[in-house]
Amino acid sequence: MKYEPLISLALACAVSVGAAFCADGTPYPRSKTITKLTWDSNIARIGTPGNGGKDGAGDNWAITWADDGKQYTTYGDGPGFTRLPKVEMTIGFAKITGDPPNVTAEDIISDADTPGGGGRNGIKSSGLLMVDRILWMFARNYKVDGDYRHSRLAWSKDYEKTWTWADWHFSDTFGCPEFVQFGANYKGARDKYVYVVSQANNDAYEYSPDIVMARVPENKIADRGAYEFFAGLDGKGKAAWSADLSARKPVFTDPRGVMRVSMNYNSAIKRYILTASHRVGEGPHNPSLGVFEAPEPWGPWTTVYYDDHWAGNDRVYHMKFPTKWMSHDGRTMWMLYSGLGGNNYAFILRKATLDLAPGSSPK
Repeated sequence: MKYEPLISLALACAVSVGAAFCADGTPYPRSKTITKLTWDSNIARIGTPGNGGKDGAGDNWAITWADDGKQYTTYGDGPGFTRLPKVEMTIGFAKITGDPPNVTAEDIISDADTPGGGGRNGIKSSGLLMVDRILWMFARNYKVDGDYRHSRLAWSKDYEKTWTWADWHFSDTFGCPEFVQFGANYKGARDKYVYVVSQANNDAYEYSPDIVMARVPENKIADRGAYEFFAGLDGKGKAAWSADLSARKPVFTDPRGVMRVSMNYNSAIKRYILTASHRVGEGPHNPSLGVFEAPEPWGPWTTVYYDDHWAGNDRVYHMKFPTKWMSHDGRTMWMLYSGLGGNNYAFILRKATLDLAPGSSPK
């Protein structure tokens, strides 16, 4: 099912958090800001594609824009780009230089390099963010007493070479946490908080209907006691926050389920862009993609693009639009993704062009 904007859809589904589907099966009405998204037929790829292990560069690609103008990334279940000898890493690190389609990558040897492991068996990075020249990483599949369904925070002050690990971890809900991205070194952030989103379960391989959000002061990211969780909207329509994890409420809902979510800010059009896979058939990975936009990280959301077979029949995941590769006018963005099998097991970029409603373009 491919989403095509229809004016009547705004009347065909609820505007509130998606308790029901729209007439075309999307969870939210069509965007009035981004009226169309068009994909370029060509892609840019770096890293030797393959089926995983020593044959593919890796997958998942948590990424952030740093103060030096480069982007730093992590990958799982692959040997990366320039690492010799080629060894499969369940978590590895790299630096990305350039703008697509002219992009290059170089591995960074780190004390957090973790060889081996596949799927649930190895720790993976799910989110990476630079704030005040410190790189912060959330790692999923963190095992406690043999159970991989936890996530743990780490940070690096030397561009991924060495890492310090927090003495706490999430065991509920935040099973695949991803940071909300702004500009280089967190420039242009909405306030003095860092925001984290995740599918609302503790398993990166299972769908949840909801996305939840946490925030923490940018100078207290390592302090678990400083985290607050989105608890809905107050009587004035403002976001409410609670230190009690059990008080959390979703910021987004798709009854079909979401997995491997990402949220980045397109500063030119002043919109948060959310991407997620949704359930299609059986198994954790499929060809689907949903793209949504909102004026705030908690909504109200509208649908930009929704397709069960965005990638044909290939199984792809953790799609995201890195903020460095959003154009100055906000009209073009590059989707970063990876997937299973053949040419998808690499660092892959595909260009998206946005049609904006009159008055939505920057002046």
